[in-house]
Amino acid sequence: MSFFLNDVKFVYIIIVGICGPILIWLLMHWINIVERKKRNRIKSLKRFEAIKTTTPLNEPLVDAKEAALGTVDLNFSIIKKSFIVLIIIIWAVFLIFPFLNQIPATLISVFIGTLGVIIGVAARPFIENMISGVVLSLSKSIRIGDTVIIDKSYGTVEDLTISHTIIKLWNWRRYLIPNSTMLTKDFTNCTLSDNYQWAHVEFLISYDSNIKTIEEIAIESAKSSRYFAGHEQPKFWVYETNKESVMCWIAAWANSPAAAWQLKHEIRTNLIKKFQEFDIKPHKIILDRELSEKTL
Repeated sequence: MSFFLNDVKFVYIIIVGICGPILIWLLMHWINIVERKKRNRIKSLKRFEAIKTTTPLNEPLVDAKEAALGTVDLNFSIIKKSFIVLIIIIWAVFLIFPFLNQIPATLISVFIGTLGVIIGVAARPFIENMISGVVLSLSKSIRIGDTVIIDKSYGTVEDLTISHTIIKLWNWRRYLIPNSTMLTKDFTNCTLSDNYQWAHVEFLISYDSNIKTIEEIAIESAKSSRYFAGHEQPKFWVYETNKESVMCWIAAWANSPAAAWQLKHEIRTNLIKKFQEFDIKPHKIILDRELSEKTL
């Protein structure tokens, strides 16, 4: 019986010993593929900002790409080392599993208790952020260069470090979010699948206005913008009617979130100019009330 158990242990150790290096190789191969895809994507980026602007920097896109690539190198270096250490620990546990009955239970209890205290008290925030950073780095939900709306802030993902995520806001300030928090946040990713944006502007008109004229003005205001992408005609809707005014929407295509920002600005500007030219008012009742008060 003892001879049979020794043979089983020997076969078990051989199998586990072979599986360990194979698992490490497969995991590293997969991580290398993900890393290569992320590096190629960063190299292919043609913009790295939420709003197109002229900056004080000489080559902001080149600098941003170099910084992002450096972070990718660092993150994946840490990821690879962390996974290798983790697999080796698990591998070692499986290797010594048949011999655990020969180790004093007191020693195992002390070791597990000490490890639990260190992880639970001293290293918990770091480990949480590091694990979350690994998940974010390997996922496709958010990537360096993506334009996002998060906590009512609009910006571009500038960096995904092992501990926190850096969002470069439209005004060039940096919004730092711990990875463990970022992993549970709700946010809008404007460039997850593509860069196209269907930008819309809402505005009010009075019931006295000719809705057909308003539609023509709104569509022309969008089409005349240099940021309008002519994939299809701008769309006009009467979105809402209330007691004092009518809310309208005009929507048009832009080729990127940065272009959409400028497109909405130019649509609003064109609308204001046309409304002033044609004496179109937003609220008839309010204006009449103000006129009556002035008369009194």
